[in-house]
Amino acid sequence: MQAWFWHSAKFVLGEGVAAALSFDQPERDYRAALCRFEDALFARYPEGHRIMGEAEARALITTVFTACGRKVPALDLVAGFADPQVGGYADIRRNRILIEEGCLYRFLVLHESAHLLVPTDHRHGAVFTYVLQMLYRTFVGVPERAIRDLLLRHGLPSYTDLPQDARLAA
Repeated sequence: MQAWFWHSAKFVLGEGVAAALSFDQPERDYRAALCRFEDALFARYPEGHRIMGEAEARALITTVFTACGRKVPALDLVAGFADPQVGGYADIRRNRILIEEGCLYRFLVLHESAHLLVPTDHRHGAVFTYVLQMLYRTFVGVPERAIRDLLLRHGLPSYTDLPQDARLAA
């Protein structure tokens, strides 16, 4: 577990999210660009594409949500989704993460977690992207520069600032 995350998670969800809002374009849907960004990112940082065991995934979710001061969601493995391109879903109303059996990729667990942490950003916009990149930096070990460069290359909101004294020892 990253000690940095325990100290900075609430800052990121408070002041960091507020700052990211200034970069938001709420009418724009970034979903397709975000998928391309994740493909490119984890081609370079394959730890994100590592399949986790169920216990490890539950522990990661518990770590993320406890540090953020949020109720820990349930993790349900499902046989699949109607759309074969969907591997996971964040059920905001029921506070649970659904992931297709065999698809417990580290990045997907973090991606669906970000949806629950910022449930108002349905279009993968600046706030969602800010929280998501923080999770990838902390729990996958992707350097800020690599994330920022790929966000820009894919036309995504690229606000990545963190507290000045924060160190991400991934």
